[in-house]
Amino acid sequence: MKIYVSGLYCGGNPQPGVGIVRSLRQGYPFARLIGVEYSSRVSGIHWDDLDDLLIQRPWDELNLDSYADTVRGILDDGGLWISGSDLEAMWLASILPDGHPNLLAPSAGALKRIAKPAVEALAALPIKIPTFVSTELPDWELHAFCREHDWRLWLKGPYYDAARTPSWDSFVAARNALTKVWSTERLFLQAHVSGYEESVMLAAYEGELLGCVSMRKRDITPEGKTWAGDIADVDPAFEATLRTIVKELNWTGGGELEMVRDAAGELWLLEMNPRFPAWVHGATIGGYNLPAQLVQAASRIDARKCKAQASEFTRVVLEVPVREDYPLPALPEPFAGAVGHSMKHPSGLTSLAERMHKAEMELIEIADPKPVETARTAPVPESFLADIEGYDLAGMQTPQFLYLDSTAEGLFKRASQRARRLSSNAVEVVSGYSIKTNPDERLIRLALDNGFFAEAISLLEVHKALETGFRPDQVILNGPGKWWPEGMMPKERMHAVFCDSVADLNRCVEAIHNGEMAAKHVGIRLRTPNVVSRFGIPMDSPDTFASLVESVGRLPTDTAFGVHFHMASSNIGVAQWWHLFESMMKWCRSIEKLTGRTIEILDMGGGWFPDDWHSSEDGKFAHAVETVKAMLPGVRQIVSEPGKAMAQPSMALAMRILEIQEHEDEYVEAVVDASIAELPMFAFQPHRILRQCSETGELQPLGRGKADLMGRLCMEHDIVATKVGLPDDTKAGDLLIFCDAGGYDRSMSYVFGRG
Repeated sequence: MKIYVSGLYCGGNPQPGVGIVRSLRQGYPFARLIGVEYSSRVSGIHWDDLDDLLIQRPWDELNLDSYADTVRGILDDGGLWISGSDLEAMWLASILPDGHPNLLAPSAGALKRIAKPAVEALAALPIKIPTFVSTELPDWELHAFCREHDWRLWLKGPYYDAARTPSWDSFVAARNALTKVWSTERLFLQAHVSGYEESVMLAAYEGELLGCVSMRKRDITPEGKTWAGDIADVDPAFEATLRTIVKELNWTGGGELEMVRDAAGELWLLEMNPRFPAWVHGATIGGYNLPAQLVQAASRIDARKCKAQASEFTRVVLEVPVREDYPLPALPEPFAGAVGHSMKHPSGLTSLAERMHKAEMELIEIADPKPVETARTAPVPESFLADIEGYDLAGMQTPQFLYLDSTAEGLFKRASQRARRLSSNAVEVVSGYSIKTNPDERLIRLALDNGFFAEAISLLEVHKALETGFRPDQVILNGPGKWWPEGMMPKERMHAVFCDSVADLNRCVEAIHNGEMAAKHVGIRLRTPNVVSRFGIPMDSPDTFASLVESVGRLPTDTAFGVHFHMASSNIGVAQWWHLFESMMKWCRSIEKLTGRTIEILDMGGGWFPDDWHSSEDGKFAHAVETVKAMLPGVRQIVSEPGKAMAQPSMALAMRILEIQEHEDEYVEAVVDASIAELPMFAFQPHRILRQCSETGELQPLGRGKADLMGRLCMEHDIVATKVGLPDDTKAGDLLIFCDAGGYDRSMSYVFGRG
C-alpha cells in the first residue's frame, strides 16, 4: 500500500504532514509512506518514517497540467493521497472536482460550503461566528468597524495567515502585505473573541464520519499555534450534528474546526480547515489515530489498533539526520544583505494562489463567497460638497487647506444643542474645545459663540483663547506643560485647572496659596488602569494613591475639587471608552471617600471620531449623565471634550496630481504636490477623497483601487494614500481633495521642502 502525504513544513507554524506520517506508521507499519513536497528546503522531508519522496518544482515553476496528470496516474494506480495543505487541497479539487476514491481530500462542492469566514455548512452546530466584514469595504467603513470593536481584531487571509490589527496603521500595513502575498483583495476583518482555544478534528470518507476528537490548547507558540494540549471525546450531541453535516457535504479526508470558548461557555468558530491539523499526532497519542481510520476506510485494510499513551501531549524540538540524496541547500550570497532563506512558505504556496487567481479558477471564489462591490465608496456629506464648491478650485494654488464654514458651523451648533438637552437643574452639561486639536481662530470663535469652554494645554493656548474673546473664567487648563512659558499664568480666576501628576498638584496648591494662580475648580487627571498612557495620576500604585490623598487634603476649602480623565475613543474603541467611563466613576467615588472632598466638576475628554460623536444618539450620553448623578451626587458640571469631532470635518486639503507613473498589473503611482507635511495623520485615520472631473467639474468620491499617491517630498515614507481607485481618465493637473483634514492634520502640519 502506497500512501502519499503532503504538507511537511515543520517551522513555527507547521503543517500536519509529519504528524500524519507518524500516525500512519503506527497504524500501518509496513505501508510505503511517500512524502510530497515542492521544495527541498522543507525540513520535514528528512523525517525517517518516510520511505520515499516525491519532490516537485516549487509551485511558481511547476507545470500544473503535467503535474495534474501525474497525480491522476498515482491515484488510478492505487496510491492514496492525503493533502496537508489548504491550497493544495483546493487545487486537487479543481483538477478532480468530483473527487477520486483514493484522493483523501474534500471535493470542490464541500470546500465551497466551508468557505471562511461564514462557514455556512456548520450553521446547525451550537457555535457562533464572530462578527466580520470584507476589506473590500471603503476604508471609512472599515475604520468604523475597528472602532466599534475596540481595535480587538484579526485581519485574515483567504487561505492562511492572520494578523492582529490594534491600530489603523497596523491594519493598513497588514492588508498591503497579505494582499501582496496572496494576490487578492479578498481579505476580511474579524472581531477578536476572548477565551480558551479548542478544536475538533474529524476524519470522514464519502460522507461517513469515521471519528472525531476534541483538543484544548494548553500551551501556544508566539504565533498562537498549538504547542501542547489535552485530548477528550467530543460531546455526543455535537458529534451527532457533525455526523449529519459530514453526510450532507459527502466529506472525504481530515478536517478541523478551530474554536474559542468564551467566559460564558459559548463556542465561537474561527474557521474550518479542510485537512488534518498539525497536532494530529497528539490525538494519536491520546488513542485517536484518525489518519489510520481514514486509510482503513479507503483501503478496506484494517489498521493496527491505537492504544492511548496519555490524555495530554506536548511538543519538543528534535534534530534529525539529513538525507544524503537531499543535502541542505546553500545560503544565498550575503553581499546583497541576505541572511538566509525565507521559511514561511518555502514551497511557493503563495505563488500557487497567484496562479490560481490569474487562471480565474472557479474554486478560487471559495475565499470569499459573498464579495463586496468594489466600486462602493464612502458617502461624503452634502455640506462638504457645498462648501468645497464655493471655492475657486480652478485658480487655486495647491496644496491648500479649505475651511468648510457651513460644515463647521453646523457641527458646533449641534454639539451646543446636545449639551442643552442633557443639562438639568441638578447638573449642567457643557462642551470644551481643545485648542491643540486645531488652533484656527475661526474654530475657537465658533466654540465661544456656541457656549463652549476653551481647553488649553499651555499658557500660549490660554492667551490665544483670551485674545479670541474668551474670559479667564471660561478657560480650562490641563496637561503636563501647563506652566510653559513661564510668567504667563493669568492672575484672574480661571474656570478649572487639572493636574497631570501629584507633583503638578502640589505646585498648583502652592501657587494658589501664594496668589500666583486662581481657579474656581482645581482637580486631577486620572490615568486609566490597564490602558497604557503617559498621562495622569496612576490609580494602581498604592504609594502614589496615598500621596494623592495627602495632596488633595491641602487644597483650599474655597476651591472646588474636580476630576478629569481623557482617553481617545478613536484609539481604544467606543465600547472600551464607555467601559472606562464606568470604571472611572468607581475610582472617583473611592477618591471622594478617602480625601473627604466632594467632586463638583467632571471633565470627560474623549478624542471622539466625528461619526461616533455626531451620529450617536443622545441615549448613551444621557445614561452617562444619570450615572454621574447616581454615583457622584456632588457633581454640578460635566464637561465633555469633542474637539476632534468638531475640527476634523471642518477642513479639507486640496492638491494636484503632478505625474502619473503606470506599472505592470495595472499598478499606478501618482505623484501629488501635497505631502505628509500637510497630511501627517494619513497613517492613523482614513480620509474620504474627492476628484474633480476635468471635463465636467463634478466632484467624484474615490474608492479603493490600485493607485498609490506619492507626496512631493524626497522622503521614503511620504505616501499620502495607498490603493486608491483613480478613474481611467485621470491625468496630471487633476485636482484631488482630501476631506476630514481639519483636526491634527492641520494643527500638526509643518513646513518642509518649501525652501
